Amino acid sequence: MFIVIFFPTFISSDLGQKNVDQYPLSTIRKPNITILMMFPDIDRFIPNLKSLLIVYEYIVDRYNISNWLNVHLKIKDSNCSISLAPHKLVTTMLSTMPDVVFGPFCDLAVAPVARLLHYERIPLVTMGAVSNDFTLQRETMYSTLFRFGYRTDELGALLIKLFQYYKWSFVKFVYEDDPKPWHECQVLLRPIAHTFSSNQVRSDNRKITDRDKKDNYKSIFLDFISTNASISLWCVKPKTFRSAVLSAQKLGFVNGEYAFIYLDTVLTQDNTDEKSLAVRQPWYDPLEKDAEINRNARRAFETVLFVRQRLYTDERFRRFAANVVHFARITNRTNQLTHESSSSIKIGTDETNFYDAVVTYFKALKTHYSKQNLFEPSNSDAIRIYSPLNAQIFKTMICNRSIEGANKNITMNQICDRIDIGYAIYDMDPESGELEAVVAYPAEPFSIENKQLQWLNESRLIYFIGNNSTFIPDTPRCGFNNIKCPKKTLIPIWGWIIISLSVIIVLLLIVGLILYRRAKFEAELKAMQWLIRWDELITRTLSHNGVATPSFNKLSASQKRNSIASHHSADSDLGGPSKQTFTKTAIYKSSVVALKRFHKPKLETTRALQLEVKAMQDLQHDHIARFIGICIDPKHQYIVTEYCPKGSLQDILENEEIKLDTMFKYSIMHDIVKGMQHIHNSQIGSHGNLKSSNCVVDSRFICKITDFGLPSLRPETNKGSPPGAVEDYAYYRSRLWTAPELLRDQNPPSAGTVKGDVYSFGIILQEIELRNGPWYLRDRELEPAAIVESVKSGSLLRPTLEAGDGNTEIGQLMKRCWHEDPNERPEFSDIRQVMRRINKDLDSGNILDNLLKRMEQYANNLEGLVEERTSDYLAEKKKAEELLYQLLPRTVAAQLMVGQPVTAESFECVTIYFSDIVGFTTLSSESTPLQVVDLLNDLYSVFDGVTENYDVYKVETIGDAYMVVSGLPTRNGDLHAREIARLSLALLNAVLKFRIRHRPETQLLLRIGIHSGPCVAGVVGLKMPRFCLFGDTVNTASRMESNGKALRIHVSSSTAGILQKFGTFELKLRGDIEMKGKGKQRTYWLLGEQGGLSAQHTLVNWNDDITDEH
Repeated sequence: MFIVIFFPTFISSDLGQKNVDQYPLSTIRKPNITILMMFPDIDRFIPNLKSLLIVYEYIVDRYNISNWLNVHLKIKDSNCSISLAPHKLVTTMLSTMPDVVFGPFCDLAVAPVARLLHYERIPLVTMGAVSNDFTLQRETMYSTLFRFGYRTDELGALLIKLFQYYKWSFVKFVYEDDPKPWHECQVLLRPIAHTFSSNQVRSDNRKITDRDKKDNYKSIFLDFISTNASISLWCVKPKTFRSAVLSAQKLGFVNGEYAFIYLDTVLTQDNTDEKSLAVRQPWYDPLEKDAEINRNARRAFETVLFVRQRLYTDERFRRFAANVVHFARITNRTNQLTHESSSSIKIGTDETNFYDAVVTYFKALKTHYSKQNLFEPSNSDAIRIYSPLNAQIFKTMICNRSIEGANKNITMNQICDRIDIGYAIYDMDPESGELEAVVAYPAEPFSIENKQLQWLNESRLIYFIGNNSTFIPDTPRCGFNNIKCPKKTLIPIWGWIIISLSVIIVLLLIVGLILYRRAKFEAELKAMQWLIRWDELITRTLSHNGVATPSFNKLSASQKRNSIASHHSADSDLGGPSKQTFTKTAIYKSSVVALKRFHKPKLETTRALQLEVKAMQDLQHDHIARFIGICIDPKHQYIVTEYCPKGSLQDILENEEIKLDTMFKYSIMHDIVKGMQHIHNSQIGSHGNLKSSNCVVDSRFICKITDFGLPSLRPETNKGSPPGAVEDYAYYRSRLWTAPELLRDQNPPSAGTVKGDVYSFGIILQEIELRNGPWYLRDRELEPAAIVESVKSGSLLRPTLEAGDGNTEIGQLMKRCWHEDPNERPEFSDIRQVMRRINKDLDSGNILDNLLKRMEQYANNLEGLVEERTSDYLAEKKKAEELLYQLLPRTVAAQLMVGQPVTAESFECVTIYFSDIVGFTTLSSESTPLQVVDLLNDLYSVFDGVTENYDVYKVETIGDAYMVVSGLPTRNGDLHAREIARLSLALLNAVLKFRIRHRPETQLLLRIGIHSGPCVAGVVGLKMPRFCLFGDTVNTASRMESNGKALRIHVSSSTAGILQKFGTFELKLRGDIEMKGKGKQRTYWLLGEQGGLSAQHTLVNWNDDITDEH
């Protein structure tokens, strides 16, 4: 249990002033005390005697120690020496026995000094003595030791907890001896090893020798570390460690399977506070000229963990440090501070620990003296003797207690060792290359119950290599000494046996595979799966005008420019009939196939035929029409191949409606070249019958080669000439593509030759480039027979190719292809190179782009055709609609065109016009029928022209009768009467001017009657439907016409009533007229319209009221 005790003199004013001011100094007897300070006076060593002396004087000055105590200070340089330190102590003790000893620091110096003071009971206060030997043998040898600094007990606890966290079970210690005494590696490693062994962690150690340094530490890694440990603990100089880690990287130990822990416990002026340590880059050597080595070192140091004292540099520490530096400036001794640099003057943690130790001692001393009435006045001149503060009394005052310190509260355990400060592990940030404190022990704030590691940043783990590796396994992946990954050695005997057996097995497999393929080949030949029965084919014939290829089979006008006089077409049957036929197709297994007929009276499936068929089956290429099979039925002998619905290349070239741009032409040429190259490289060897009609285009606009191979089935058409003129024409025309040497050969090969195919391709090039048909000769017209005979005779007659006709390179290629000497003709491989050079885009390998370009070209052609057909269709549709509108009202016609039924519609009031010609019967009897037709046609043409100017609808004409209505089918209020009245006046005036062609002296006598009333309108009939009017109004209007007079307008009373509303029409009352079926009706004559037409003319006697006969 710890007791927190605060001495009454802990405040600076209390330690030096309390009770002193109450009495004159002359009345106070100040005790005497001898203090011995033994620290190394070595430059750049921490702690340094000079800097600690400044801290001591600062304490004396701040707390006014001289006011109540006479201090005799003895200063000795221990030099961290195991022999010099006790010598200096004994020398001092012989002259003056010290009351307390501050120091030494190094374990080698502390041990003999502490043993001497043990028997004298003199307190030894130090910030060193880190070894746990001072803990284990405290009562027997070091009972007067008081440790205020770091201890290896906390260092061992930190490491063992780290090992337990990562489940590491073995560690290797690597250390080196150094002439300087403060590198006490054995002092550090011995207690750590003891801690590991107490917690079942095995360890081993090795000292670095000169031999190790010469071989660049290779044996340490290969012979020592890699045998049984993935974790090593290093206590060496920084430069030695850097060189070793670089060697580890070269040897492959920086791989995420090994970690190196470096004991960085030697304090220097560069690493005594958190900030300076954080920015340290131990991997960097400023003197290194090769930047690559520094980069490698940075990578290697990612696997390194640094262990060093945890620094407590909070606000209290910074205030204390500033006060000490200020005191040094006042006394002009800043140059004696160990941490003085060009940029700042600082003090470290050890000065702070020294401060806490000295202040704690003085406070305990004053408390001890206060109990002896130090500050009470004395009237006696006798000398007062004060009992010293020995180690035993000092222990009772500070052991097992928590005391306030300059930086943080000090916690002392039962043997007077400070236990609230410990160590931390620093890891390098892979991105910045700087060290960061990651985990520490003991935890802060300190608690005796808390025995866990303290992770200083919850989001920050230990990165062993890079940001991804946060764990090192206890055993490497390949095991120690690579036992799981043995090195490659010479093949043993059993290895040779396995290899030999493997080779034998492979050879047997190869032989078996060859035999299997041979047996499979023979089985395929015997199976004859290519045989197709006739009943499996559903035949059909596609004509030129068939739906499959309507746009590609139209003969163009270019044939008129052709050098071949006749327009006969090459036949597609193998027998070669003279009449024009086209590809025969059939349905086979739900697919359309093409049929090529052949004639073999006695056909036997010999092995030669089977081999020919097998060669055709094996020939698979994008630019070759696929062979499907053969039908050998005696009456139906056909070669069945893939069907290409776009027709042959000849069809496309002869159809001027198909626009072929340069890209499309080169695509076709390139397709033919690739297909022919594949044929020449196959078992078939050559085509023998290459021409434009044997190049077909599929639905994807890919040109494919067809009609080749199977020489046993093909007729020898090159031998002899079929009888008959038509056959002669077809025979010679089919040989327009044949090479001269084959024409001259009396027994040419049935499959042709490679060079002969090149010649045929040259003719096709001319067809594609010029689109003037095969063998175009400018200003000449020769029959195919004449052309063939001329070529056969050895003349240099060739198709016309002039400058400006297409691409120059294509023209040169044509000439090379149809060269007279076959040896001068290029191979198809050379032709393909030329095509690549002409159009680089075609052979780029992007099949989709080429296909899309072809589709776009074809789409443009179709768009032009569709646009033309659409315009024709729209024109005809408009004519039909106009004709329909002349037969029916527009609204009724619109309903009929969309398929809607037309229902009868009732109209409340319309005006109907009836007229006929008086004396028409007599006129007709005196005229011929054609004259009557001409009369009526002329008259009604005039009438129709007049009616277009009014809102009326012509219902019908029957003979000389003319019927018009207004107010339907579109209602117009009361305007129907006005429109009919005006129409009547206009027609009457038109008749007065009308002359009969065959009787120009005769005046037509028009009789008009109009009536207004309700009416029903509707379409009658399905064939030749008629728009008819129904109701009494129609009958009344007819009676008004028949009871009228010539050249007059007879108006009913209902119409007259409506016209009177307008106030512009002149009407004359006729009176009451007896009408058949109507009784007496009051009627009127229409005389005219004010400001308009008039019906009053000289031909009419208005007093005559007798009805005219028809």
